[in-house]
Amino acid sequence: MYEIITSVVDEKFDIRLRLVQMHVWKDEWLHEDEKLKARLRQFSPNKRLDVQRGDQIGILRKRLKMRVVREPLEFSEKVKDSYKDILKNLRGQFVGLSKEDRLMWLDNFIFLMTPDLWELHEKVKNVLGYQSLGQQRNFLLGAPSGMGKTTYLNWLSALNLAVVEESRNFVPVIKVDAPVSNKTPRALLQRLILECGLTYLQGDTEEELNQKLALYFQQCGVELIIIDEVEHISHPEMKRRVLDLSNRTQGVPFICASCNPATWVMGDEEVAGRWNDFFELPPYTGERLSSLLASIELLLPFTQPSHLALHTLKENSRVVDGPAKFIELTTEGILRDIMILIRDASRMAIENDLPCLTPDLLEKTWKKVQRKKSNRSFRTAGGFSVESGAQGKTTSGPNCCQDGLVIKRLINHSNL
Repeated sequence: MYEIITSVVDEKFDIRLRLVQMHVWKDEWLHEDEKLKARLRQFSPNKRLDVQRGDQIGILRKRLKMRVVREPLEFSEKVKDSYKDILKNLRGQFVGLSKEDRLMWLDNFIFLMTPDLWELHEKVKNVLGYQSLGQQRNFLLGAPSGMGKTTYLNWLSALNLAVVEESRNFVPVIKVDAPVSNKTPRALLQRLILECGLTYLQGDTEEELNQKLALYFQQCGVELIIIDEVEHISHPEMKRRVLDLSNRTQGVPFICASCNPATWVMGDEEVAGRWNDFFELPPYTGERLSSLLASIELLLPFTQPSHLALHTLKENSRVVDGPAKFIELTTEGILRDIMILIRDASRMAIENDLPCLTPDLLEKTWKKVQRKKSNRSFRTAGGFSVESGAQGKTTSGPNCCQDGLVIKRLINHSNL
């Protein structure tokens, strides 16, 4: 697996250099997306091979959007010690930015390398280290929907792009979403084959697909296999198929992720024994939320403080609820919702020439976000509601949203 590069935010961080990089990454993504759309126009829905290639390209186009943050921003462990110096450096640079540049800067909030996600990344690297010693270490990744697990996994696979070599496709990381159907493992096996940059025959039996995958994983140099939404694989026989697939690899680690993956291993001692390690991304509440918001505040492209990390504020000798309390009550600590709220509020503030985020602006923005969700929920029988602004409490219904999108590069070879 390739080394992951992040951009550390410190007292010497150069905002204009970062904006130049962001423009380059966005232009490259748009260029690649146009090429993929051109390829799609050549496919026929009546040809099975074209349909498979179209599926590959569709997944690729969604996930490649994450490449606009190829090197996510990261806060070093020393950020607390040098917080004031970093704040002074960044705000001094934000003053000279145009409105267009400040709006562009908000793309950094698509994916931030939070301390929790960096710890997850260290976990992945440790698991890969065991493979180099000839040991297989699988683990479960759990988190409520929206905590960044799928975003991180997609971003990881996108930065470990497949490489077309003379005699093979080199595919270091494979990531698939588990199919909802539990009638047969064929759909899962077929998705894994497509991730290798290859195609399958409609008449392939289950055993033939397994044999092909065992061969492809070795030939493609696969180092990590990720199955997201693994709770979809609920039938005992289907779980056994995943176990069998794990047995056929040469010690390649499997990461199985979902909102509650611990339930996936229940009822099968052998599966539970193989996936006996667990990593969790909990919601942000209390001091953890304040710490996150303090780091995010550093990145807000404004000249005055927004006091995001404060749970209370003084207003005309009165103590009132601060932004942190409002954010915790409304988002329930879900990272996706926190970032949507702050990014949308920042966009509104920039467009209206405001010097910072205010509690009123956060409340107005959240109501707009909720209206968008409500419109979708009427179609999906789920939804959320917020009552009376900052004192309101979010009530959540069914939530099946994905955390993010990204992927490896589609490879052009249809066979090795």
